[in-house]
Amino acid sequence: MLSRLGTSSVLEGAKTTPRKLTVLRIIRILLLIPFFLFAAVPQQPREAEKDTTAMLQANYLYNIAKLVEWKDESMRTGNFVIGIIGGGNLYQELIKQYSTRTIGKQPIEVRKLPKSADVERCHILFVGRSDLALFPEIYKKLQGQPTMVVTEYAGALDDGAIVNFVKVDNLLKYEMSLANAQKHGLVMGLTLKNLAHRVEE
Repeated sequence: MLSRLGTSSVLEGAKTTPRKLTVLRIIRILLLIPFFLFAAVPQQPREAEKDTTAMLQANYLYNIAKLVEWKDESMRTGNFVIGIIGGGNLYQELIKQYSTRTIGKQPIEVRKLPKSADVERCHILFVGRSDLALFPEIYKKLQGQPTMVVTEYAGALDDGAIVNFVKVDNLLKYEMSLANAQKHGLVMGLTLKNLAHRVEE
């Protein structure tokens, strides 16, 4: 009788083992399906650094605007206009984070401008490095106008920019020219000078 029970147990084990293996295989396959599906989906290129730069630039522009005085009285009423040529990510960041805020009592208005040297009147004009060809004409047309030109390329202050974004040890900072600011009727606050990476008198 014991031998029969032993034989029966072995036979039952032999019968259940394939079923268990089949179940385990199915579970493994089901677990792997999400992985393969994820791997099969084309991954979008990540632009984290670019987005981070845009976020920092937007923050800088907002805080810089609060620490500058426009001598031209006509610039102290109506909307505070920030014009953007190029810099799509920066434009989106300004719209998202700062378009509902104010500079003093002036509501911020962010405008995406066409790639042209015929720039409409604005308080701050940012032109990205992708549009370097426009700079000579922009500087010429804005000469003496109460517009703060902000850029992001080497040598911009020498060309006529007032504020220029620079990377220092992988950190975004800004430099500025007091002489250029004076030519446009702008008074840069002491805090701006102290926080700047470099100041040209």
